[in-house]
This record gives sequence, structure tokens and C-alpha cells, in this order.
Amino acid sequence: MHRVIFQFGNFTLYSYGLMQAIAFFSALIVINYLSKKSKISKDILFDLSVWIIVGGIIGGRLWFILENFNIYKDNLFSIFKIWEGGMVFYGGFFGGIIAGLIYIKRNKLDILKIGDIIMTAFPLGIFFGRIGCFLNGCCYGKISYRFGVKFPALHLPPPYYDQLEKGLIDRTATHSLPVIPTQLIESFYSLIIFFLLLFLYNKKRFFDGFIFYLFFILYGTERFFVDFLREYSKNALVFKFLSLSQITSILIVSVSFILLIKRFIQLKKE
Repeated sequence: MHRVIFQFGNFTLYSYGLMQAIAFFSALIVINYLSKKSKISKDILFDLSVWIIVGGIIGGRLWFILENFNIYKDNLFSIFKIWEGGMVFYGGFFGGIIAGLIYIKRNKLDILKIGDIIMTAFPLGIFFGRIGCFLNGCCYGKISYRFGVKFPALHLPPPYYDQLEKGLIDRTATHSLPVIPTQLIESFYSLIIFFLLLFLYNKKRFFDGFIFYLFFILYGTERFFVDFLREYSKNALVFKFLSLSQITSILIVSVSFILLIKRFIQLKKE
């Protein structure tokens, strides 16, 4: 919606980059709060968060590039301009998980106890991050004249640019055709998940790992259904109707549910 906050000389503050920074620091504030309850050093949690963020940025960017290499093939340097947008959540998820596991293994930490803390804070980061996606115009939904919002031509946000390339609008158009604001749907849902997980964490009535698994079940389910409203290029689809993210959601929800039930059974036997 507003890709650029302001420009001063050669410096440009992008809304996407700003909101990702806010997402990171807001999650850190929650992690710092929860560290006092968990008796785990906040320094350890901070270092782990940095590892996860770096791994997430690399993974999220690589997945996006694989899905949209045609955007970068003529200008490979633009691959590194992550502040302008262009990330895939599940790419960031796998990148963050790999980086986090490396750190946890090196420091011999309890993965489930740590996971409960990180995943309680994570949805708040997604909440702000998806607002950044909306301001940037990426991760937008299908054309809808009833539920859609129009993106202005200024700074060529993805909906406007893509519709221009497809011939759906001409270069004199001041706005894109209205598209479903899937970014805001995800943002709102993530905020609900955050408050639910924070409530459950403070209650501490469940075993270590419960919140960790529950997050993936809740987010994966939401992502699967919201993706039906998302606008995807053909190379991002599997079997012509499911996105790569939806396939990943099915796998993540299934595995998380199985592990959660398995943990319940183990505790009943003890």
C-alpha cells in the first residue's frame, strides 16, 4: 500500500524492512519476558533468536527466488535487496529451524522447553511482519471487487506491477484492480494465536513442547485455507490447484499432530 515511508537523498526507508525490524524486536521483548519465568538465560534466548532470524531470512529469500527467479534473472544483484520485500514464510521457517537446531545442539539446550518460548513469541512477529507485507504489496490475494483493496501505482507495488504485466490494467491506471488483503487476514489470525499461546504459557498446565506443536498446527491450518485466496504464479503451484506452501502446511500439521498425540500417550504411561 505504501512501499516507501520516506526518502532522504540516497537513503530510502522501506515499509517492509521497517515492519520486519519491528516484528523482530517485538518478539524479542516477549522472549525476554518469558525468559524470567522459564529460568533460561535471556542472553541464550537472544543469541538463539539471532540465529533463527538470520537462518529465516536466508531460507525465506531462497524459497522466494526459486519460485520467482524470472524477476531476478536479468538483475542478480537485486536478489540481495531483501528490504524491498520478497520472502516466503515456509522458506524462512525451515531456514530458521535449521539454524536454531544447530545452536541448540551446540549449546546442549532442551529443544521443547526452548521451543515453547520461541513459538509463543513468534506469532507476534508474524503479526507485524504481515502488516509489512500489506504495506509493501507482496503476498496479496486474488482479484475481488467485493472484498478487495486497490494498491496505488506509486513505487509499483506487486499487485499493480503484475496486473500491468498481464495486461489487466494499462499504464494510465492510478491503482491496481482490487485484491483480497490476505496479508491482513494472516496478521489478524496470528495475533489471536499469540494471545492464546501466551495465555497457555502463563497457565503452565501442559507439558514441555505442547505450545511448540500447537503453534504449527494452528498456523499450518490457517495458512492452508488462506492460501486458497492468495494469488500465485503457475510455477508456485502443485497439481495446478495447491501451492507449495499448502503442501508444506499439510505435512507440518500432520507431523505436529502425530508428535503431540505421541507425547500425550508417553506421559500417560509414565
